Amino acid sequence: MADDWVYLNGSIVRRAEAKISPADRGFLYGDGFFETVRIVGGAPFLLGRHMERMNRSCHETGWGRGVNPREVGRAVSELVGKNGVSEGYLRITASRGLYEGRLAELEASEPTVFIDVRRMELPPLEDPPPFVLARSPYRRNETSPLVRHKALSYQGNVLALAEGRRRGADEVFFLNSRGFLTEGAVTNLFLVRDGKVLTPDVSCGLLPGITRDAVMELCTERGIVLETGEYDEAQLAAADEVFCTNSLRGVVGVKAILEYPERRFADCPVTRLLQRAYAEWARHGPE
Repeated sequence: MADDWVYLNGSIVRRAEAKISPADRGFLYGDGFFETVRIVGGAPFLLGRHMERMNRSCHETGWGRGVNPREVGRAVSELVGKNGVSEGYLRITASRGLYEGRLAELEASEPTVFIDVRRMELPPLEDPPPFVLARSPYRRNETSPLVRHKALSYQGNVLALAEGRRRGADEVFFLNSRGFLTEGAVTNLFLVRDGKVLTPDVSCGLLPGITRDAVMELCTERGIVLETGEYDEAQLAAADEVFCTNSLRGVVGVKAILEYPERRFADCPVTRLLQRAYAEWARHGPE
């Protein structure tokens, strides 16, 4: 069967044979992290950066160790070959390991690591379909210890996205407790105003996305003025362009915001430039 092989704790096994204990802290408490990576031309795009972020999260939350990036690289390479994936999806999931009755014991002596590589039809990076955005009814807590990490406890994002989809949106945007823009449920958020690219600062309460960082680098390389800071919803509605970034979809333009039906985003030259630059990087490497 296609995409039938996965990696679990040091071994490549059939998907049906991969078993995780019900006592795993990831299952019991959402205690762990994950990364999603796009496979482009048989290679995981920016995998090293994703592993750096995952291991930073592990160390900052007391694991005392990270996930071996070389072992992950070897496993991903083998899975890409065995599953015949040229274009598709990679997910790396790591939990703190088995719960042994001491909830506040943070050291991860034997973390659980699961890797899934599968074929998936994804929109072209050069021109992904634009999003309709909607405001999430929930607020981001910028003081949360998890807001800067891609944690397994993802239900808040799931519920917000489901509510947005119910209303006819593709993605939502969050405000923080002080009313400033933060991020989407599965994306980071950017505004363009007078040719300048603006994005909420990490201190607003958001995951520092891998594609977010890549786009910020592309802005610098191409002489586009970039600013991070605090922006409110009125600035979002008044922007010349709005786009989102995501590791699977790349740079995605926004065509409308449900709360502002009179506002449409049609001519978006900066977004198109960054889409092409990001796609070129993914296909052929940085200039």
